[in-house]
Amino acid sequence: MAADQQQVKDQQVKITIKKTVELAARCSGSESSDNYELLEEQIDDLEAQAREAVQAKTDMKSLLAKLVSQAPLTQADLKALELLIVGDAEYYLKYESELEEWKMQLKRVLEQIASVQSSPLDADGLMHTRALCREAHEVLADLVFYFDAKERAVKFKVATQGKIDAEGYRFLAEVVQGMLTSDEM
Repeated sequence: MAADQQQVKDQQVKITIKKTVELAARCSGSESSDNYELLEEQIDDLEAQAREAVQAKTDMKSLLAKLVSQAPLTQADLKALELLIVGDAEYYLKYESELEEWKMQLKRVLEQIASVQSSPLDADGLMHTRALCREAHEVLADLVFYFDAKERAVKFKVATQGKIDAEGYRFLAEVVQGMLTSDEM
């Protein structure tokens, strides 16, 4: 991609960041599910643009050619693959700061669920149980996402530590090919 095209992409990301921040401020001023759904859509758009900009900064076609021909990969090639395949997970892990809070929240909710067993299971007790389950689901979603990212990053490092075999080259080529043709990766 030409440098001027890359600058255009980078500028589009900056504009979308500005729109996202402005929309977030409006959501804070007028809280509603509709406003937060709009913010969620805006965040999705920003994430997609950032992903595309990262991919544009990588020479994926020559990397794919090396993978298909099973040519030896340089350290720069491996770093590019890492960034493309698990970079999102690694950066998420690097900047996530609420893991211990999530664990404490889950422990608190599970203790509350345990305490419900000594209460009568009338409508109020059952609705309280449902509310606690909903709260547990929210925290568990964050924990599952965190540990999935961690496991993906570790698996990539293990898979690329030594010499990559023919199956590894084929798999990596499929992943890079998928990135070239998909708007989701």
